Amino acid sequence: MDRGEASDARGSARISIWRSLGHSLSGVRDDPSGFTLIELMVVTSMFLILIGIAVPQYKALTLQLRTTSVATQLASDINFARIQSLRTATTHYVAVTPATGVAYKVQRSAAPPAIVPASDPAVRTVTLTNSMPGVSFSLNGATTDPYGNAVTGATPTGALGFDARGIPLTAGTYFIASSDNANSYAVTVTGAGRVRIWSKVAGAWR
Repeated sequence: MDRGEASDARGSARISIWRSLGHSLSGVRDDPSGFTLIELMVVTSMFLILIGIAVPQYKALTLQLRTTSVATQLASDINFARIQSLRTATTHYVAVTPATGVAYKVQRSAAPPAIVPASDPAVRTVTLTNSMPGVSFSLNGATTDPYGNAVTGATPTGALGFDARGIPLTAGTYFIASSDNANSYAVTVTGAGRVRIWSKVAGAWR
């Protein structure tokens, strides 16, 4: 090989190297099984957009489920107090505990029919502040209960108890709402002892 041929060979090699570098920098892949930087950026952007849409919806759904669960548990515990009153022929009642969120006790009257939450023994203690964050006793703008009676507080005044026949000493309503104000429930106890859960839909109790 003469000097001219060697020079041409070196020039061809340099051109080949620069072309390879140009392909790599331009994002064109030589290996059809791989991904270019542009493709990875597009996929990542789409993934972040989907996360941005899904996360708020997931949080809202989780809060709705928590609120529903709290209302259901409260109704169950009120029924428990009623059944215990019937079974033992002794007044049992639900007394709200001053706390953030939802907290209350099911207590037994030590000297029926007197109700003394400060000293009567607790049969069941429920504190949902940590396990159900974002849910609390709240009117959430409600001015009447599901039966149309005017209300001023999210819980009945005083404890709600049952006599030995399972009849409420007084009717009452508990209002439960989520912190985003999107979910509202009312747990009512009628004069006959019926416990019912209501949800607020389009401004009306159902």
